Amino acid sequence: MSRVWADINCDRWAANFRAIKEAVAPAVVVPVIKSDCYGLGAHRAATVFRQAGARRFAVATLEEARALADVGCELQILGAPMPEEISAMVKNDIVISVPDMSTARLIGNTAAKLGRIARVHVLIDSGMGRLGTLLPEALETIRTVAALPYIDVEGVYSHLPAAEVNDASTHNQVEQMTTLMRDLTKQGVDIRYRHLANSSAAGGLPASAREPFNMVRPGIDLHGAGSPDVMRSYHLEPVLTLKSRLAAVRRLPAGFTVGYGRTYKLTETQLVGTIPVGYADGYPYSLSNKGQVLIRGRRCPIIGSVCMDYSQVLLDDVPDAEVGDDVVLIGTQGKARITIQEVAETAGTITYEILTGLGRRVERRYC
Repeated sequence: MSRVWADINCDRWAANFRAIKEAVAPAVVVPVIKSDCYGLGAHRAATVFRQAGARRFAVATLEEARALADVGCELQILGAPMPEEISAMVKNDIVISVPDMSTARLIGNTAAKLGRIARVHVLIDSGMGRLGTLLPEALETIRTVAALPYIDVEGVYSHLPAAEVNDASTHNQVEQMTTLMRDLTKQGVDIRYRHLANSSAAGGLPASAREPFNMVRPGIDLHGAGSPDVMRSYHLEPVLTLKSRLAAVRRLPAGFTVGYGRTYKLTETQLVGTIPVGYADGYPYSLSNKGQVLIRGRRCPIIGSVCMDYSQVLLDDVPDAEVGDDVVLIGTQGKARITIQEVAETAGTITYEILTGLGRRVERRYC
Protein backbone atom coordinates (compact mmCIF):
# COMPACT_ATOMS: atom_id res chain seq x y z
CA MET A 1 0.00 0.00 0.00
CA SER A 2 1.31 3.43 -0.95
CA ARG A 3 2.50 5.98 1.57
CA VAL A 4 1.05 8.82 -0.49
CA TRP A 5 -1.34 8.73 -3.43
CA ALA A 6 -3.45 10.92 -5.69
CA ASP A 7 -7.04 9.92 -6.35
CA ILE A 8 -7.96 11.31 -9.79
CA ASN A 9 -11.65 11.38 -10.65
CA CYS A 10 -12.03 10.57 -14.36
CA ASP A 11 -15.76 11.31 -14.38
CA ARG A 12 -14.99 14.85 -13.21
CA TRP A 13 -12.33 15.19 -15.89
CA ALA A 14 -14.91 14.31 -18.52
CA ALA A 15 -17.58 16.53 -16.95
CA ASN A 16 -15.22 19.53 -16.83
CA PHE A 17 -14.32 19.03 -20.49
CA ARG A 18 -17.98 18.82 -21.50
CA ALA A 19 -18.87 21.91 -19.44
CA ILE A 20 -16.22 23.97 -21.23
CA LYS A 21 -17.13 22.50 -24.62
CA GLU A 22 -20.80 23.39 -24.19
CA ALA A 23 -20.00 26.91 -22.99
CA VAL A 24 -17.73 27.82 -25.92
CA ALA A 25 -19.55 25.98 -28.72
CA PRO A 26 -19.13 26.02 -31.66
CA ALA A 27 -15.44 26.64 -30.95
CA VAL A 28 -13.21 23.56 -30.93
CA VAL A 29 -11.88 22.60 -27.48
CA VAL A 30 -8.27 21.38 -27.51
CA PRO A 31 -7.19 20.13 -24.07
CA VAL A 32 -3.70 21.22 -23.10
CA ILE A 33 -2.16 18.14 -21.48
CA LYS A 34 1.49 19.13 -21.36
CA SER A 35 3.78 18.20 -18.47
CA ASP A 36 2.09 14.78 -18.22
CA CYS A 37 -1.28 16.54 -18.05
CA TYR A 38 -0.13 18.85 -15.27
CA GLY A 39 1.28 15.90 -13.35
CA LEU A 40 -1.89 13.80 -13.35
CA GLY A 41 -1.17 11.45 -16.26
CA ALA A 42 -1.42 12.56 -19.90
CA HIS A 43 -2.19 9.18 -21.43
CA ARG A 44 -5.10 8.44 -19.12
CA ALA A 45 -6.37 12.01 -19.42
CA ALA A 46 -6.21 11.88 -23.22
CA THR A 47 -8.24 8.67 -23.22
CA VAL A 48 -10.88 10.24 -20.96
CA PHE A 49 -11.08 13.48 -22.97
CA ARG A 50 -11.21 11.58 -26.26
CA GLN A 51 -14.18 9.57 -25.04
CA ALA A 52 -15.79 12.87 -24.00
CA GLY A 53 -15.36 14.30 -27.50
CA ALA A 54 -11.83 15.72 -27.83
CA ARG A 55 -10.17 15.19 -31.20
CA ARG A 56 -6.92 17.09 -30.74
CA PHE A 57 -4.50 17.65 -27.87
CA ALA A 58 -1.86 20.29 -27.24
CA VAL A 59 1.47 19.53 -25.59
CA ALA A 60 4.77 21.35 -25.13
CA THR A 61 7.44 18.99 -26.46
CA LEU A 62 8.10 16.33 -29.07
CA GLU A 63 8.58 13.74 -26.33
CA GLU A 64 5.15 14.52 -24.91
CA ALA A 65 3.60 14.12 -28.36
CA ARG A 66 5.36 10.80 -28.95
CA ALA A 67 4.00 9.46 -25.68
CA LEU A 68 0.47 10.04 -26.99
CA ALA A 69 1.00 8.60 -30.47
CA ASP A 70 -1.35 5.67 -29.85
CA VAL A 71 -4.27 7.76 -28.55
CA GLY A 72 -5.63 8.29 -32.04
CA CYS A 73 -6.02 12.07 -32.02
CA GLU A 74 -4.26 14.97 -33.69
CA LEU A 75 -1.37 16.42 -31.72
CA GLN A 76 -0.20 19.99 -31.60
CA ILE A 77 2.90 21.47 -29.99
CA LEU A 78 2.62 24.91 -28.41
CA GLY A 79 5.67 27.13 -28.24
CA ALA A 80 8.93 26.98 -30.16
CA PRO A 81 10.24 23.76 -31.72
CA MET A 82 13.92 23.00 -31.32
CA PRO A 83 15.69 22.70 -34.71
CA GLU A 84 16.64 19.05 -34.19
CA GLU A 85 13.00 18.14 -33.45
CA ILE A 86 11.44 19.50 -36.63
CA SER A 87 12.13 16.49 -38.86
CA ALA A 88 10.37 14.10 -36.49
CA MET A 89 7.45 16.51 -36.10
CA VAL A 90 6.96 16.71 -39.85
CA LYS A 91 7.32 12.94 -40.33
CA ASN A 92 4.69 12.28 -37.67
CA ASP A 93 2.29 14.98 -38.91
CA ILE A 94 2.46 16.84 -35.59
CA VAL A 95 1.18 20.41 -35.83
CA ILE A 96 4.11 22.79 -35.24
CA SER A 97 4.20 26.33 -33.87
CA VAL A 98 5.99 29.00 -35.87
CA PRO A 99 7.38 31.74 -33.59
CA ASP A 100 9.43 33.52 -36.29
CA MET A 101 10.41 33.50 -39.95
CA SER A 102 13.67 31.62 -39.48
CA THR A 103 11.78 28.75 -37.89
CA ALA A 104 9.21 28.85 -40.68
CA ARG A 105 11.92 28.55 -43.34
CA LEU A 106 13.58 25.69 -41.46
CA ILE A 107 10.25 23.85 -41.25
CA GLY A 108 9.62 24.47 -44.97
CA ASN A 109 13.07 23.24 -46.00
CA THR A 110 12.74 20.16 -43.81
CA ALA A 111 9.31 19.36 -45.21
CA ALA A 112 10.61 19.77 -48.76
CA LYS A 113 13.42 17.24 -48.15
CA LEU A 114 10.90 14.79 -46.72
CA GLY A 115 8.36 15.40 -49.46
CA ARG A 116 5.71 16.21 -46.85
CA ILE A 117 3.43 19.14 -46.07
CA ALA A 118 4.05 20.60 -42.61
CA ARG A 119 1.00 21.88 -40.73
CA VAL A 120 1.81 24.97 -38.66
CA HIS A 121 0.22 27.55 -36.40
CA VAL A 122 1.85 30.98 -36.45
CA LEU A 123 2.40 32.33 -32.96
CA ILE A 124 1.81 36.05 -32.40
CA ASP A 125 3.24 37.85 -29.38
CA SER A 126 0.41 40.21 -28.42
CA GLY A 127 1.78 40.95 -24.95
CA MET A 128 3.26 37.81 -23.37
CA GLY A 129 6.84 38.82 -24.18
CA ARG A 130 8.01 35.24 -24.52
CA LEU A 131 7.79 33.94 -28.09
CA GLY A 132 6.22 34.92 -31.37
CA THR A 133 6.02 37.62 -34.01
CA LEU A 134 5.07 41.05 -32.67
CA LEU A 135 1.68 42.38 -33.68
CA PRO A 136 2.90 45.19 -36.00
CA GLU A 137 4.65 42.58 -38.19
CA ALA A 138 2.07 39.84 -37.75
CA LEU A 139 0.00 40.33 -40.89
CA GLU A 140 2.98 40.39 -43.23
CA THR A 141 4.66 37.48 -41.44
CA ILE A 142 1.57 35.27 -41.73
CA ARG A 143 1.20 36.09 -45.44
CA THR A 144 4.88 35.32 -46.04
CA VAL A 145 4.74 32.01 -44.15
CA ALA A 146 1.56 31.04 -46.00
CA ALA A 147 3.36 31.57 -49.32
CA LEU A 148 6.17 29.16 -48.47
CA PRO A 149 6.04 25.81 -50.28
CA TYR A 150 5.46 22.64 -48.24
CA ILE A 151 3.81 24.60 -45.43
CA ASP A 152 0.11 24.68 -44.56
CA VAL A 153 -0.69 27.59 -42.25
CA GLU A 154 -3.52 25.82 -40.48
CA GLY A 155 -3.73 28.24 -37.56
CA VAL A 156 -2.81 31.57 -36.01
CA TYR A 157 -2.77 32.13 -32.27
CA SER A 158 -1.58 34.18 -29.35
CA HIS A 159 -1.47 33.86 -25.58
CA LEU A 160 -2.95 36.02 -22.82
CA PRO A 161 -0.56 36.58 -19.88
CA ALA A 162 -3.24 37.78 -17.45
CA ALA A 163 -6.64 36.56 -18.64
CA GLU A 164 -7.82 36.13 -15.07
CA VAL A 165 -7.22 39.85 -14.39
CA ASN A 166 -9.65 40.87 -17.12
CA ASP A 167 -8.28 44.44 -17.31
CA ALA A 168 -7.89 47.01 -20.07
CA SER A 169 -4.63 45.50 -21.30
CA THR A 170 -6.23 42.07 -21.65
CA HIS A 171 -9.23 43.49 -23.51
CA ASN A 172 -6.83 45.39 -25.77
CA GLN A 173 -5.06 42.14 -26.64
CA VAL A 174 -8.37 40.53 -27.56
CA GLU A 175 -9.31 43.52 -29.72
CA GLN A 176 -5.94 43.61 -31.49
CA MET A 177 -6.03 39.89 -32.24
CA THR A 178 -9.62 40.21 -33.43
CA THR A 179 -8.54 42.94 -35.83
CA LEU A 180 -5.65 40.79 -37.09
CA MET A 181 -7.92 37.82 -37.77
CA ARG A 182 -10.40 39.99 -39.66
CA ASP A 183 -7.63 41.63 -41.68
CA LEU A 184 -6.42 38.19 -42.72
CA THR A 185 -9.91 37.33 -43.95
CA LYS A 186 -10.16 40.60 -45.87
CA GLN A 187 -6.87 39.85 -47.60
CA GLY A 188 -8.02 36.39 -48.58
CA VAL A 189 -5.75 34.48 -46.19
CA ASP A 190 -7.82 31.50 -45.08
CA ILE A 191 -6.93 30.35 -41.56
CA ARG A 192 -8.73 27.25 -40.33
CA TYR A 193 -8.01 27.64 -36.59
CA ARG A 194 -7.84 30.99 -34.82
CA HIS A 195 -7.24 30.85 -31.09
CA LEU A 196 -6.43 32.98 -28.08
CA ALA A 197 -8.32 31.62 -25.06
CA ASN A 198 -6.72 29.63 -22.27
CA SER A 199 -8.70 28.39 -19.25
CA SER A 200 -9.31 31.78 -17.66
CA ALA A 201 -10.18 33.43 -20.97
CA ALA A 202 -12.58 30.67 -21.98
CA GLY A 203 -14.41 31.19 -18.71
CA GLY A 204 -14.16 34.93 -18.16
CA LEU A 205 -13.61 36.55 -21.56
CA PRO A 206 -16.36 35.39 -23.92
CA ALA A 207 -15.02 37.50 -26.80
CA SER A 208 -11.85 35.39 -26.87
CA ALA A 209 -13.82 32.21 -27.57
CA ARG A 210 -16.20 33.40 -30.29
CA GLU A 211 -15.76 34.58 -33.88
CA PRO A 212 -13.32 35.33 -35.30
CA PHE A 213 -11.82 32.86 -32.80
CA ASN A 214 -12.89 29.24 -33.14
CA MET A 215 -10.59 27.25 -30.86
CA VAL A 216 -9.90 27.34 -27.11
CA ARG A 217 -7.05 25.74 -25.17
CA PRO A 218 -8.12 24.87 -21.60
CA GLY A 219 -5.55 23.40 -19.26
CA ILE A 220 -5.84 24.01 -15.53
CA ASP A 221 -9.65 24.30 -15.64
CA LEU A 222 -9.91 20.70 -16.84
CA HIS A 223 -8.71 19.72 -13.37
CA GLY A 224 -11.03 22.11 -11.54
CA ALA A 225 -7.95 23.92 -10.27
CA GLY A 226 -8.20 27.25 -12.08
CA SER A 227 -8.33 30.73 -10.64
CA PRO A 228 -11.32 31.25 -8.32
CA ASP A 229 -11.39 34.92 -9.38
CA VAL A 230 -12.72 34.06 -12.85
CA MET A 231 -16.50 34.45 -13.17
CA ARG A 232 -17.30 31.35 -15.22
CA SER A 233 -20.71 30.62 -16.67
CA TYR A 234 -20.18 26.90 -16.07
CA HIS A 235 -19.40 24.71 -13.06
CA LEU A 236 -16.16 22.78 -12.61
CA GLU A 237 -15.22 20.15 -10.04
CA PRO A 238 -11.73 19.37 -8.67
CA VAL A 239 -10.43 16.03 -9.93
CA LEU A 240 -7.59 15.60 -7.43
CA THR A 241 -7.55 14.29 -3.88
CA LEU A 242 -4.06 13.97 -2.37
CA LYS A 243 -3.91 11.50 0.49
CA SER A 244 -1.57 9.76 2.89
CA ARG A 245 -1.75 7.96 6.26
CA LEU A 246 -0.52 8.60 9.75
CA ALA A 247 2.79 6.79 10.22
CA ALA A 248 3.18 7.63 13.91
CA VAL A 249 1.20 9.14 16.78
CA ARG A 250 3.22 10.25 19.81
CA ARG A 251 2.70 12.35 22.90
CA LEU A 252 5.64 14.70 23.25
CA PRO A 253 6.54 16.75 26.35
CA ALA A 254 6.46 20.52 26.79
CA GLY A 255 9.61 22.19 25.50
CA PHE A 256 10.18 19.53 22.85
CA THR A 257 11.10 20.87 19.40
CA VAL A 258 9.81 19.49 16.12
CA GLY A 259 11.62 19.19 12.80
CA TYR A 260 14.85 20.46 11.26
CA GLY A 261 15.98 23.80 12.56
CA ARG A 262 13.83 23.40 15.69
CA THR A 263 11.33 25.84 14.21
CA TYR A 264 8.42 24.66 16.39
CA LYS A 265 8.48 24.26 20.16
CA LEU A 266 5.73 22.59 22.14
CA THR A 267 4.39 24.78 24.93
CA GLU A 268 2.80 21.82 26.72
CA THR A 269 2.56 18.07 26.41
CA GLN A 270 0.80 17.49 23.09
CA LEU A 271 -0.13 14.77 20.62
CA VAL A 272 1.96 14.90 17.45
CA GLY A 273 1.44 12.86 14.29
CA THR A 274 3.94 12.03 11.56
CA ILE A 275 2.83 11.78 7.93
CA PRO A 276 5.08 10.09 5.32
CA VAL A 277 4.82 13.02 2.90
CA GLY A 278 7.49 15.61 2.20
CA TYR A 279 8.83 17.95 -0.40
CA ALA A 280 10.21 15.02 -2.41
CA ASP A 281 6.56 14.10 -2.99
CA GLY A 282 5.72 17.63 -4.06
CA TYR A 283 4.34 18.82 -0.73
CA PRO A 284 5.95 22.28 -0.55
CA TYR A 285 8.58 23.09 2.06
CA SER A 286 6.98 26.52 2.28
CA LEU A 287 4.02 24.92 4.10
CA SER A 288 6.28 24.45 7.13
CA ASN A 289 4.42 25.75 10.20
CA LYS A 290 1.65 27.03 7.90
CA GLY A 291 -0.12 24.20 6.12
CA GLN A 292 -3.06 22.14 7.31
CA VAL A 293 -4.31 18.62 6.63
CA LEU A 294 -7.54 16.73 7.33
CA ILE A 295 -7.65 13.81 9.77
CA ARG A 296 -10.97 12.30 10.82
CA GLY A 297 -12.69 15.27 9.23
CA ARG A 298 -10.83 17.85 11.31
CA ARG A 299 -8.16 20.35 10.32
CA CYS A 300 -4.74 19.69 11.82
CA PRO A 301 -1.86 22.16 11.46
CA ILE A 302 1.56 21.30 10.09
CA ILE A 303 4.17 21.98 12.76
CA GLY A 304 7.88 22.25 12.22
CA SER A 305 9.56 22.10 8.84
CA VAL A 306 8.29 19.92 6.01
CA CYS A 307 11.07 17.38 5.47
CA MET A 308 12.04 15.47 2.34
CA ASP A 309 10.03 12.41 3.36
CA TYR A 310 7.92 13.39 6.38
CA SER A 311 5.79 16.13 7.87
CA GLN A 312 4.50 16.54 11.42
CA VAL A 313 1.03 17.63 12.49
CA LEU A 314 -0.55 18.67 15.77
CA LEU A 315 -3.35 16.28 16.79
CA ASP A 316 -4.96 18.27 19.62
CA ASP A 317 -8.33 18.28 17.82
CA VAL A 318 -8.24 14.55 17.06
CA PRO A 319 -7.08 12.94 20.33
CA ASP A 320 -8.34 9.54 19.16
CA ALA A 321 -6.13 9.55 16.04
CA GLU A 322 -4.34 6.30 15.32
CA VAL A 323 -1.53 5.06 13.11
CA GLY A 324 -2.98 4.23 9.71
CA ASP A 325 -5.67 6.92 9.74
CA ASP A 326 -6.24 8.54 6.35
CA VAL A 327 -4.79 12.01 5.90
CA VAL A 328 -6.14 14.33 3.21
CA LEU A 329 -3.67 16.99 2.10
CA ILE A 330 -5.82 18.25 -0.80
CA GLY A 331 -9.49 17.40 -1.07
CA THR A 332 -12.50 16.60 1.06
CA GLN A 333 -12.88 14.48 4.17
CA GLY A 334 -16.27 14.41 5.84
CA LYS A 335 -17.60 17.96 5.78
CA ALA A 336 -14.15 19.54 5.74
CA ARG A 337 -12.28 20.59 2.62
CA ILE A 338 -8.82 21.84 1.70
CA THR A 339 -8.71 23.08 -1.88
CA ILE A 340 -5.65 23.11 -4.08
CA GLN A 341 -6.12 26.87 -4.36
CA GLU A 342 -5.81 27.15 -0.56
CA VAL A 343 -2.68 25.00 -0.52
CA ALA A 344 -1.09 27.06 -3.30
CA GLU A 345 -1.92 30.37 -1.65
CA THR A 346 -0.59 29.21 1.72
CA ALA A 347 2.58 27.96 0.05
CA GLY A 348 3.03 31.25 -1.80
CA THR A 349 2.77 29.66 -5.24
CA ILE A 350 0.20 28.74 -7.90
CA THR A 351 -1.96 25.67 -8.44
CA TYR A 352 0.00 24.79 -11.58
CA GLU A 353 3.16 24.29 -9.53
CA ILE A 354 1.38 22.16 -6.94
CA LEU A 355 -0.01 19.83 -9.62
CA THR A 356 3.10 19.55 -11.77
CA GLY A 357 5.27 19.18 -8.67
CA LEU A 358 3.68 15.93 -7.52
CA GLY A 359 6.60 13.51 -7.20
CA ARG A 360 7.16 10.12 -8.76
CA ARG A 361 6.55 8.45 -5.41
CA VAL A 362 2.95 9.67 -5.46
CA GLU A 363 0.84 6.83 -6.86
CA ARG A 364 -1.80 7.99 -9.33
CA ARG A 365 -5.09 6.16 -8.80
CA TYR A 366 -7.86 6.69 -11.35
CA CYS A 367 -11.44 6.35 -10.23
